[in-house]
Amino acid sequence: MQFVTKIRKKLKSGSWYPFYNSFCERVPLNKKMILLESRSGSALESNIFAILKELQKDVYRSFCLVLSVRRDSENTIKNKIIQHELRVKTVTTGSVAYYYYLSRAGYLVSDTSFPGRFIKKKGQIYLNTWHGTPLKKMGRDNQAETVLMGNVMRNLLCADFLVFPNEYMEEKMSGAYMLKELYKGTVLHEGYPRNDVFCAGESGISPEVPRGFSGKHLFAYFPTYRGIFDSIEEKSYLRTLNGFLKIWDSGLHEDELLLVKLHPFIHAGIDFGKYRHIRPFPGVWDTNEGLSRCEALITDYSSVMYDYAISRNKIILFAYDRGEYENTRGMYDDIRQYPFQYTEKAEEVLSLLHQSGGGAGDEFLKKYATYEDGSGASRICRHVFLKENCCRLKHYTGDGKGNILIYGGDLGQNGITTALICMLREIDLEKYHYFISFRRSCVEDHPEKIALLPEEIGLYPLASEMNMDLLTAVALVCRMKLGLNAGWIKKRLEKAYRREWRKHFGDSDFHHVVHYNGYEAYIISLLEEAPCRRTIWVHNDMEKEIRTKKNQNRYLLHQAYRSYDHVIAVSDDILNSIYSISGKKDNVQVIFNCHDYQAVLKRSEEKICFYKETSANVSADRLKTVLDSQDPKFISIGRFSPEKGHARLIEAFTKYWKSHRNTWLLIIGGAGPLYAYTKTLAEKAASSSHIILVQSLRNPMPVLKRCDLFLLSSYYEGRPVVLLEAATLGLPVMACDVNGTRGLMKKYGGTLVEDSVDGLVHGMELFADRKVNTLQIDFVELNRDSAAKIERLFDEDRKTVILNR
Repeated sequence: MQFVTKIRKKLKSGSWYPFYNSFCERVPLNKKMILLESRSGSALESNIFAILKELQKDVYRSFCLVLSVRRDSENTIKNKIIQHELRVKTVTTGSVAYYYYLSRAGYLVSDTSFPGRFIKKKGQIYLNTWHGTPLKKMGRDNQAETVLMGNVMRNLLCADFLVFPNEYMEEKMSGAYMLKELYKGTVLHEGYPRNDVFCAGESGISPEVPRGFSGKHLFAYFPTYRGIFDSIEEKSYLRTLNGFLKIWDSGLHEDELLLVKLHPFIHAGIDFGKYRHIRPFPGVWDTNEGLSRCEALITDYSSVMYDYAISRNKIILFAYDRGEYENTRGMYDDIRQYPFQYTEKAEEVLSLLHQSGGGAGDEFLKKYATYEDGSGASRICRHVFLKENCCRLKHYTGDGKGNILIYGGDLGQNGITTALICMLREIDLEKYHYFISFRRSCVEDHPEKIALLPEEIGLYPLASEMNMDLLTAVALVCRMKLGLNAGWIKKRLEKAYRREWRKHFGDSDFHHVVHYNGYEAYIISLLEEAPCRRTIWVHNDMEKEIRTKKNQNRYLLHQAYRSYDHVIAVSDDILNSIYSISGKKDNVQVIFNCHDYQAVLKRSEEKICFYKETSANVSADRLKTVLDSQDPKFISIGRFSPEKGHARLIEAFTKYWKSHRNTWLLIIGGAGPLYAYTKTLAEKAASSSHIILVQSLRNPMPVLKRCDLFLLSSYYEGRPVVLLEAATLGLPVMACDVNGTRGLMKKYGGTLVEDSVDGLVHGMELFADRKVNTLQIDFVELNRDSAAKIERLFDEDRKTVILNR
């Protein structure tokens, strides 16, 4: 019933789920319909406004124009449509009708991105103009933004046409969103449609002038929105901003007006009535049309500077918080090197305003306005909608290197993530382009996880969960609960997950996908439908996972292990479990996890630190005191989950402690549902004063290094990385004789004990008698062998893909 409840909640979460899937499958494309969306429906401005105006010409009269409009922006946008007499139908963003048009329109035009559940249908033509030349670091270049970039990235990758108006923007966008490796569309080397007005002279300026503006010298102030999150930040910023405006208002001449455009959240907090020479930027003006009337622009880090630079008029960069902004947001360029006038003091702005100079020169415009010539809107619309082939083009085809997608799970603090990162450090990252994928929902609260990955690795976040509908939900229940997977059920699920693949990856060309995590039902089925070679890693005894934790579905794994081209076991011990589930052997092989022994040694030298997410039954200082003592210290590291056997470890330690009162037990774990339960057990134990529990310690290596015995009480494992870490630091190692540990311990001389509480006690006694050994492992040889097998897997499959083409 829990599964059915989950499906029901998904269906209730939005009317678009069942309707949109039906639209995608059944609604035919209208090759004469264009759906446009500006700022996700929140505005009608910039490139979309300019394109919509161009589409009013008679040559486009046969096209049906539809504009996406958010409900809270409806009045403003409709007034602008009326004011400019635009021929366009509006539809409420996110409504059922919206998703109908999103599936019906033959052409899609956006300056940001369509929603996470959007799927580009075959035959649709998608033009993405983006909304500005980036100064702030974006996508892969901005750690804070990395986990959130999935929807933007997939929108860019599935677009048939991208508009890059200058060489600088193409370089930065291509790198930040890995377009050079993955994009298969066409870049239009044309000016931004919104910038045509700066090349049009007087003919491009709208005749409407608000009352009180005639005969005035107009200047503009466009500060960047600083991402204010709460009322305290907002009040502080408003005080600062009002201080600037007060200084400038007192120094402006009688025939001068400063027009200020702020983020809507901030605009309402400014009382413009108290200023003589300062006005809000007129709402009836389109941004660039209005800017074309202004004699100078004051800004800081806004991309508007690149647009306005085309006019060659004065630009003043007033960057009073440049150091703070650069540290928090990151910038591609040092704006102090630009040809504009620069200051960090509000008192200097007006003196600069009244000086000559400060405009862009030829060298600047060649780099930042390369293709701006005043014909952007006309050529782009003729090329895309009329098929006139009149644009300057660059076709992206990749470099022939080959792309490999690896799904890494939540990148949590566990053995699977550790093994993945080590594998990436051992294999040759120059041979192919590697991309790590993860679900945004699993990583967005901890973007620091991304910093653990090698810099050479590309990223591909999954921006949304499954687009569910009723028939697919029923089919899933039939497969997951009843094991039915034939006829309409099989066809329905194949269609659903192929649709999901297209939603996330579009036409991105991967020659191999790897489900390295090996868990997560949605991902297992999603990658199963990838149109390339597919490999799934198995890190644990899944038979026992099913019985003990019920976190896997036998029917699903049976299907996957038979369908994937390769099933990789991390140890010989779990082969029988895989065979039992799949009933197939010819696609299964063993590849041991790589082990980054050098990183373990390096991390072991760091200081012991508790972080905000760390939970423990002692303070950091108390832990350090225990580690500094001469008392014997036993340690176990692993998730606080049932298979780790922490309950029996505490029971065994208590028995041993009664005759060895100076001994300590340290249990360190990452995620897991049993921390509170384990803590309660420890508190009730007679040995509680000598048991230390720590959850979410980012680096347990300094603690491990200073202990005397590593012991593993698990009921089953895959190939535990912690045993290799303990061996690296020279600790004697003892483990229960179970699947996943047995083969490793026997091969490298570890001490195995009976799979019971008494067995654990016996192992502790063996340690007291100095009869527990350290593992003898040649890590260099281990890594070399595993990396060679992994690369051979990818190489052979790459040859197969090329031959099939």
